[in-house]
Amino acid sequence: MISQIICLEGKTMGHRFWLLLLSLLILVLSPLAGVGAEGPEEVMKQVQARYDKTGAFQARFQQESRLMALQQTDSAAGMVYFQKPSRMRWKYELPAEQKKEVVSDGRLVWMYMPQDHLVMVYKLDQVLRSDLVMRFFSGIGQFQKDFNISWKQPPKEGESLIIDLFPKKEQPELKRLTLTINPRTFLVDRLEFANALGEETRFVFSQMNLDVKPGPDFFTFTPPPGVQVVRETPGS
Repeated sequence: MISQIICLEGKTMGHRFWLLLLSLLILVLSPLAGVGAEGPEEVMKQVQARYDKTGAFQARFQQESRLMALQQTDSAAGMVYFQKPSRMRWKYELPAEQKKEVVSDGRLVWMYMPQDHLVMVYKLDQVLRSDLVMRFFSGIGQFQKDFNISWKQPPKEGESLIIDLFPKKEQPELKRLTLTINPRTFLVDRLEFANALGEETRFVFSQMNLDVKPGPDFFTFTPPPGVQVVRETPGS
C-alpha cells in the first residue's frame, strides 16, 4: 500500500490509504508558534492553532516507505504545495522512472502517472475515508480529542522535540503518528506513520516557504492529450 509504485490493476484501497497519508500531512506541516511549551499537549495546541490560520505553503520532501513483513523499502522525493482548506499538489520527482502527481482542488483528487499515460480521478471524500482527517479539513478537529499525546523521548534543551500521537478511536490506516519538531523554528522537520499492517512511512521536510500565492488553476489538473482517464465514481 505505502509504495512508490502505483499498481495499475486497481488496488483502490491501497490508493485511498496512500492518499490519506498525504492528506494527513497537511495537518502538521505548518509551523508552530514560537512559544515555550512545557508539555506535548501544549505543543500540539500550537499545531492546531497554526493549522487553523494556515493559508498556503510549499516544501521539499523526502519519503521513505517500509513494509516490515517483506523487509522492503522504497524512497522518493519531490515538492508539496498546500492551500487551505484542502487543496494540495504533490509532485514526485524521484525516482525519475516513477514520477507522478497528486492534485486536489478540494472536491476531486487526480492521481497522474505519466509513465503509464494514466490519470485516476476520485472524489475527495471517497479517498479520505478517515473521519479524523475529514474533521480536520472541516475545521473542527482537535488533536487532544482525537489522539493520546506523549513525548517519544524526554525533551532536552537544544534538541528536537519528538511527540507520539496514538488515535483514541481505532484507525487501521493509522496506528501511530510521530512528529519531530525543530525547537528553534518550531517547524515540523519529520513525520512518521505506522499502520496495522506493519507498514511505516517517513517524510523529511526542508525549504519550507510560507510566502506563496498559488495561481487560481494551480490546484486543478487537465489530463494531457492521449492520457487514459479512469473515474472511480460517477461525477468524479
